[in-house]
Amino acid sequence: MTHLLKQGLNSMKGSNFKRKLINARRVFVIGSHSFIRNAWLSVAATVVMGITLACILLTLFASYTLTSTVKSFTDNIDVSIYFNANVSKEQIDEVSSAIRNDSSLGVKEVTYVSKEEARANYEASIKDSIKELQSLSQTNDDTFPASIKVKTYDTGKLQDVVEITRAKKYSKIVYKDSYKDDAKRVAVDRLGNIAKFLRNGGFVASLLFGAISILVILNTIRMAIFNRKDEIEIMQLIGASKWYIRGPFLVEASIYGAIAGVFASLFFYLLVLGQAPKLGSYVEEIRPAVEKFQSIVWLLVPATLLIGIAIGSFSAYLAIRKHLRFSHTK
Repeated sequence: MTHLLKQGLNSMKGSNFKRKLINARRVFVIGSHSFIRNAWLSVAATVVMGITLACILLTLFASYTLTSTVKSFTDNIDVSIYFNANVSKEQIDEVSSAIRNDSSLGVKEVTYVSKEEARANYEASIKDSIKELQSLSQTNDDTFPASIKVKTYDTGKLQDVVEITRAKKYSKIVYKDSYKDDAKRVAVDRLGNIAKFLRNGGFVASLLFGAISILVILNTIRMAIFNRKDEIEIMQLIGASKWYIRGPFLVEASIYGAIAGVFASLFFYLLVLGQAPKLGSYVEEIRPAVEKFQSIVWLLVPATLLIGIAIGSFSAYLAIRKHLRFSHTK
């Protein structure tokens, strides 16, 4: 007897699960039919949603590229301190230690360049000029003084570095420095401000189109609710669940987001990343950015689809909550 009861309970559970799958399929079919039935409104909602998702992708790409560009320029900004010909390596190390040990400077790197290295570097830079190479052969190593290159995490601290080396204490050993003004730092700061402006602009544009998407989808679902008003009343009278009535509208809005996500991803990867390498000869940092985004396609495309579905579902939820009333449904 107990065995028969267990079989009956298991059968009921299996039947309930099968019924839920059938209902889920029906909800999806009804939602798909509603998407096709409201073709023009569906296209409008999908286009606006696609623009929103494309703005998000473009903002991410531009932000990553510009941030990399700023970092690249910042990493190349340094100041060179040149020493007199009679200065020993120990004296130079003393200056290097004084700079490196000053925590307020935030020193990233101090590199020693000997006379021989300085000459070799200059020779490499003029290797295509025969006249300059001939002139170089007539000079001695003292023409190229030993030096140190100093990099700081904050480029604004480079001025503090040269103030230390220009102090009276080192006046007899320091010949000169390469710091004339902060033009490079100002240029990098301006580039950083441009990057910040474009990043904020992209964020605002994404929010704006996101809000428009929500309004368009909300209005589309509202019209769908009104068009199916009689059908919904009949479904309530025969005892359809709230989930069964609400589901198709959520499915319809999710389809908007999914299709928009597909088109936004195609636009971004085929057109934007497809054409971006052509700009690599002008902005070198574009190529690493393209390679980076191509390497995370498996993550970015599903994330774009999920964001689209989430925006669509949220819009539908707002429309259902505001315009769909239940009187007889359990």
